[in-house]
Amino acid sequence: MSSMDPISMATQFATLDVKPFQTRYQLQADKYQSQLKALGEVETALREFRTAVNKMNTATSGIITNAATLSEEGFFTASTNANALTGNYQIFVEQVATAHQMSTGMPAGITSTTEIPTTGTLDFTIDGETFSVDLSTVDNDGDGKATMAELATAINTNSNNKGVNATLVRADGETHFMLSSTETGVANTIQVSASGTGQAWFDDAFTNTTDISTPQDAVIWLGPQGSGLKLTNGSNTFSGVIDGVDITVNKAQSAGDTPISMGIAADSEATKEQLNTFIDAYNNLVSTIDRLTSTGSEDSKRGALAGDPTTRSIESQLNNVLRSQFEGKSLMEVGLSINREGKLELDEKRFTAAQQNNGAALEAMFNGDGNLFDSLDSAMEPYLKFSSGLFSSRKDAIKQNLSRIDTKQEALQRKYDMAYDRYLAQFTQMNQIMTQMNQTSGLFAM
Repeated sequence: MSSMDPISMATQFATLDVKPFQTRYQLQADKYQSQLKALGEVETALREFRTAVNKMNTATSGIITNAATLSEEGFFTASTNANALTGNYQIFVEQVATAHQMSTGMPAGITSTTEIPTTGTLDFTIDGETFSVDLSTVDNDGDGKATMAELATAINTNSNNKGVNATLVRADGETHFMLSSTETGVANTIQVSASGTGQAWFDDAFTNTTDISTPQDAVIWLGPQGSGLKLTNGSNTFSGVIDGVDITVNKAQSAGDTPISMGIAADSEATKEQLNTFIDAYNNLVSTIDRLTSTGSEDSKRGALAGDPTTRSIESQLNNVLRSQFEGKSLMEVGLSINREGKLELDEKRFTAAQQNNGAALEAMFNGDGNLFDSLDSAMEPYLKFSSGLFSSRKDAIKQNLSRIDTKQEALQRKYDMAYDRYLAQFTQMNQIMTQMNQTSGLFAM
């Protein structure tokens, strides 16, 4: 009678005791993990759709995209938003805005390491704001000296600095201490003076300054120069002069030039492009839900969320919104319809006609208060709240189930260990008996 391996036998028998439970728990864990992953996919697709909706539903963006066309390029550019009104305008650019830049009257021969006074202040005023640089704090390397380079750093890093930039510029073998405003316009004229330094050369440098660039405001005319409506602005961008249109001037025209024509109209191609983004995001959501809630067949496997009412209700609610009427019209009337697969389709001819015939009504239908986009967003809100949304609640419930399985598996491990110890003791004893019997048999054989 041959001996046995107690460890191997104990392992096999203890494994058999717990294997049915291990299989059951693993199947449950796999199912919950699949559901958790699937819910994440649906949530991602829903958030992407909501992003597409909200991108076209702000104070400055809508279903219709407007565009500006200019009769002549190079003098100004125009950007439009959903509030832009269709029309034609005449713009004359008289002057572009410039920033103030000056060279201080430093004596010849200064360098970045030239020492400056360590007493007194340097006082600045720009756009009605004032700030001072205490010269006793300019030394930042602790060597007891303050230099031109350290002064530039002290000005630029001053916490109260509202728009002055100091620079050391080297040209023709000389170093120049320059001051520039960071913003354009007359209001941003730099005023500077030194006081209490005790050194005339330093004080004089900030009194005897030379303008390199004189600050000026941008000037445009709505209509011909001299007879139209004159507009000035400290920045080169005129916002809100015409509803929904920002005009940024780049170059001044010559006196007597003809104003540049600017036409504002709906951009059909851009509108269809963003509408297609909306359609694609919705159809991707539908495809994701259909795939993950599929009951399965001979040719396809059952989805991880098959029979899940929460997931199916998303598609049902959004579908109901899309089939509703807004401003007395259905989406089908303006070229959007839901096909047999539950996906959106665009009839470009019908949509283009609706846009051309009554763009304002189309805009109100999609972007009006409580209309399509607002209704879609409201339908998605309960699912996507971060702390109390239905997705968050469902995922938390699944995670709790996984946690309970972990607890059961820990208990199962303890059961295995106890069974292993019991079987090991039994098979060790049996092995000892078999060994003794073999020894006894050997004596009789002699």
